[in-house]
Amino acid sequence: MTVLLGVVGAFCGVAPAHAAEPAVGVDITDISPATVDAKGSITIRGTVRNTSSVAMSWVQASFWRSRDPIADTDSLDSLAASSPTVPVGERWFHEPGDKSLANITDPDGTKVFKPGESASFTVTGTASSMGLTTTDAAYLIGVHIQATPAGHERMTVGRARAFTVVSGPSTQARVAPVITLSSDPSVRIDGSFSDDHLAPELTGRLDRLITEAATRSSTVLVDPGLVDEVTAMAAGYTVNGAKGAGTQAAKDWLAKLTPLLKSGRAYRLPYGNADVVGAARAGHSTVITRSAKALDVMNPARTLPLAVTDEAGALDRPSLARIASMLKPSLVLTAAIPAGPAHVQNGAAILPLSPSLLAGGPDGKVSAGQLRGRLLAQSLLMTRQKLPAATLVEDVAELDATAPLSGSTSWLSLTDLSESINSAENTASPLPARSKAATALAGDWWADQVSAAADAVDWGNVLGDSPTADLQTARVLSRSLSLSLSSDRRRAWLRAAMEPATDLLSGSGVQLHSAGSFVMSSASNDFPLTVTNNLTETVKVKVTFTSSSPQRIGIPDTQVVEINPQESRTVKFSPRASSNSVVEMTARLASPSGRELGPEATFVIRATRMDDIGWILIVVSGAVVLGATLLRVRQVRRRNGGRAPYGTVDASEIGSGPAGRDAVRAEPEGPAADDEGPGDEERPEEAGTRSPGD
Repeated sequence: MTVLLGVVGAFCGVAPAHAAEPAVGVDITDISPATVDAKGSITIRGTVRNTSSVAMSWVQASFWRSRDPIADTDSLDSLAASSPTVPVGERWFHEPGDKSLANITDPDGTKVFKPGESASFTVTGTASSMGLTTTDAAYLIGVHIQATPAGHERMTVGRARAFTVVSGPSTQARVAPVITLSSDPSVRIDGSFSDDHLAPELTGRLDRLITEAATRSSTVLVDPGLVDEVTAMAAGYTVNGAKGAGTQAAKDWLAKLTPLLKSGRAYRLPYGNADVVGAARAGHSTVITRSAKALDVMNPARTLPLAVTDEAGALDRPSLARIASMLKPSLVLTAAIPAGPAHVQNGAAILPLSPSLLAGGPDGKVSAGQLRGRLLAQSLLMTRQKLPAATLVEDVAELDATAPLSGSTSWLSLTDLSESINSAENTASPLPARSKAATALAGDWWADQVSAAADAVDWGNVLGDSPTADLQTARVLSRSLSLSLSSDRRRAWLRAAMEPATDLLSGSGVQLHSAGSFVMSSASNDFPLTVTNNLTETVKVKVTFTSSSPQRIGIPDTQVVEINPQESRTVKFSPRASSNSVVEMTARLASPSGRELGPEATFVIRATRMDDIGWILIVVSGAVVLGATLLRVRQVRRRNGGRAPYGTVDASEIGSGPAGRDAVRAEPEGPAADDEGPGDEERPEEAGTRSPGD
């Protein structure tokens, strides 16, 4: 049946019922003026793009409006979240000169609006003519796009809506734009810059913000982390080895900042605009203490009172208590409480934030005209309901949306927060006991923090400057939790910020050189290794060893040595051998605390111990010779019956003079003299030579 209906539909030139209806995308780029009186005209400009797969003819834009005034902020919020077809409203075709209509294609239908094609439009309507007759009221206006798609009847193929205000003599509204001077972080753990994005910001967005902050009646929040980065830029800086482009812009911006810090309207944010609310919700107080530790005494924003912001509405009472006890903020701006008067809690003035003031038009559209229309309409309704209207302003579009009105229609007043803060009273806390709102900190951000902190400790240990390392670590980790960074960007930035530390710990900048083998000639010897520091910082390292046979040869760690930049140094190690053997050793550089750095070096140690063995042989040989000699003497004495052998007569037993000398020369007579036993025979040659006087 489905196939049959599809075939019939094709023959009849009608799309099957389940096919998506052709549509166009519509964007409102400008609404001028932002507010009018009943006699004024409103002009809407925008673009339209054929996002369907079919061509369209007779494409036309027309002014659209709802003639029902918006009663209050709840009604406005409902309209902002409503379907594009709600409310029904009416198109306007009767503006003189057909200004309320704009033909995208020709009225004769000879041209078509092809898929992917774009065009612009301008439509105008007079407020009173269109029925927007109630003054001091907010309305919903917009544009409809009608067309005849191929194979379809004429239909509305696109819509866009925005808020506007029709003002009268009594129209009054107040808004408190809180200008926030902050940016994505750019300084890494070693103080170098990861990029140069601040240079154009200091002549663009940040310059506009600080200029308006100086001239408008508004409260200003200053990120001390940004101040440190701009101060470093003003002193001269490099990015990837190239000279930075923002030195002069940094000097100019700091000159504008100095009087602003003394204005009495300025507060400081947690360092790096860190999400201390999310950290408190997660129970990680370390993040909060780091944000305080990161603020150096030389930072000019240090003396400002602290303000904590919570646009996500994630704050609850336990989190506030934790933050207050550790940071002692003077001001807390949060979307976690309904719009109403300020109150004092935990020593801080708690004021409601209304982020929806800058949420833009319905359907989530945030063009300049839709941002401006929403802020004017909501400010009007909140003022009428006696509700404070405060919102954070962080970019140029939001700055323009909150700009004061000019001319006779200047019914919008800008104010700072001083009046609300001064009127804050100790009342029951409207904060929830436990917040269920999602925080900006999600995923495994804490694991990233722990890992980076461990690397930072070892990095500082190698550099031998723990106080500086602690300060830089606190700064980097606080910046990595900046509210301006999404979860994915936060991880990428932290990885980039830690590169100097991870590169050092990987050993890429410090190298160990070793011979392939060493020969030991004694139980202990000293041998050399060479360590080269290719970095721009002085490092402190030692060498650790692993033996394949530690019971035979082992090597203790070397002493910690300090090596200057671009310097090589010889480090001696002393192996200890217990036997002759050949053992393979592994050597690695390490931080003073023992963190291994870089790749390992392998070599062989051959232990011979020749000097000890030689002395042992000499001693043993001497003992053997002496022992054999004494044994021979004892054997000879035993054979002589205890008499001295021939030629060993004691001279003390013989008289002096010739007789005595003759006696010494005489040989003893008898068998004992020849040392012959009973069976011995006298040799003939010896017997014939003897004489009675011999």
